[in-house]
Amino acid sequence: MNTLVQQWVTRPLRTKAKRVILASLIGGLLSPAWGQNLYTTGFEKPTFLPGSILAGQDGWVAPPPFSPDAAVIAAGKKNSPHGQTLRVEGADLEHQDFIGEATDGYYDAIGSYRRAVDYDTGGTATIRISVDVLLDGRKTPGGDFFSASLSGIAQSDEGAEGIGQLTISSDGHVYGSSGQDLVPTFIASKRVALGKWHHLAIEMDFADRTYSFYVDGKWLGTFDFEQRETYSLFSRASLITLTGPDTAQDKKADHAVNFDNFKIEVVPD
Repeated sequence: MNTLVQQWVTRPLRTKAKRVILASLIGGLLSPAWGQNLYTTGFEKPTFLPGSILAGQDGWVAPPPFSPDAAVIAAGKKNSPHGQTLRVEGADLEHQDFIGEATDGYYDAIGSYRRAVDYDTGGTATIRISVDVLLDGRKTPGGDFFSASLSGIAQSDEGAEGIGQLTISSDGHVYGSSGQDLVPTFIASKRVALGKWHHLAIEMDFADRTYSFYVDGKWLGTFDFEQRETYSLFSRASLITLTGPDTAQDKKADHAVNFDNFKIEVVPD
């Protein structure tokens, strides 16, 4: 995503069999540990209390001026399987002049909520990040007015680098992008229903230098890292909310997003 926020085709994956065999021949020192859970949360008690601000809890960071107080733990609804969620109300996203200037009016306000793990992949691991997302509000056909994103970030010698971003938009699509640009260039898309839960996942393969998108368990495409050889450290995953400037028809206050079941893990080889 967005170098502004974060610092903010398709090809088949190559087999890893030879790498695995070679690693076993030289002593079995295959690093890192496959299948490791790096972080997971359902935003539940006792770690998270209803009505509390996310920032500062359980390693979560929400840097100003990107609406740090907008992400709040919401109490679970009766008979809902999701229990407590992380909720961001569009009305709480804070307008910033520099955001509009930097994106030529595409965005007006941003909320960026980050969970760091700083995991050294050794250039061989695949990291999977995932979250359940429900976007509420009026559908905005033909316009990416309000959106919620899952983004993966690596660390290079030059700073943070986006390595895949999945975005549910109020126009009724999920979009995939690299996560490198101020205004995203969409490289994959799928229609989805608003007001319903959807499962977003990104798998970032540091051996093949590719990332893959999945929506509700279905593959959406695989793409090359834009910076092919400059990093092996997986820094963090981010949950992001974005809105364009209000118009006569569309108001950010009419939209909100819920996140749940957030996870960062190392994929078994």
